[in-house]
Amino acid sequence: MRMGLAAREALAVLTCCLTCCVACGSATGTHPPVGSPLTVDQLKFAVIDAVGPPVYCDPDFYPLARAGGEQASAIAKYPEIRADSAIYATIVGHEHLPSGDLTDAQKLVLYRAWKLLRALTLTEGQGGEYSFTYRIQSASGSASYLMVSGTVRVDGVVMVTSRTPTTAPNCPICLAAATLISTPNGDVRVTDVTPGMFVWTSNVDGTRVAVPVLKVGSTQVPATHRMVHLVLADGRELLASPGHRTADGRPLGSLAAGDALDGSTITSWELVPYAGDRTYDLLPAGPTGAYWADGILLVSTLA
Repeated sequence: MRMGLAAREALAVLTCCLTCCVACGSATGTHPPVGSPLTVDQLKFAVIDAVGPPVYCDPDFYPLARAGGEQASAIAKYPEIRADSAIYATIVGHEHLPSGDLTDAQKLVLYRAWKLLRALTLTEGQGGEYSFTYRIQSASGSASYLMVSGTVRVDGVVMVTSRTPTTAPNCPICLAAATLISTPNGDVRVTDVTPGMFVWTSNVDGTRVAVPVLKVGSTQVPATHRMVHLVLADGRELLASPGHRTADGRPLGSLAAGDALDGSTITSWELVPYAGDRTYDLLPAGPTGAYWADGILLVSTLA
């Protein structure tokens, strides 16, 4: 039977509609189309934005704190970073920095972002994907740190495949030998703290509770090791390695005079030589790993 003109036109329209539906179905299914490819550094920022920044042994603090701290390193590295036009443009765009010359404060922002990119490794795979595995600081839950694995497509779509509790990186980020630890029975030198001894910790809701110490540790440091000596407006003082973190996650080496810390304000911050040959730390039981060192709330590096 010969098909008339009207029938042939109707069949063509139907075929076109079916073809479009199949195409639309594949586009909206489990495999969406890949968009414009990004550079590797742009992909790293996509992962960091989705998963969190990597926790690593910062070269400004380990194994030795550098004179002048991060700010001095940021100023010294600025010409090198700016000379790499691709990575410079990527960081400036991500951090919303101006396109012209940067102030010293803006150079520090640039430098910190540059270090994060260097700390994250992407491994190229097949099918337009890169894989990653790195350590982050947990925002919730019982684990202080998580090892996160996943993939990122060339267009920046991130998929996390696993989150596994892990320990802190093995960096020398501990306390001076004379540091006093707050316990229900009074202050105790950190060198005299033993597993099973009760110390004060802070719960996730901020309440102070007595818990046993799970472990203690110490790290041998070279004669050239430098420590952060800071003084608060209320008179509290602390001497600890620059990488040791405050209760809100900031390395002591990243702080400066005028910054808020544990309900007070830092009036003095300096890097000083350390006379001892070892630094010390402890891990209290409880969800936060926090304790009071010379009256200032810090988090353990042994979690």
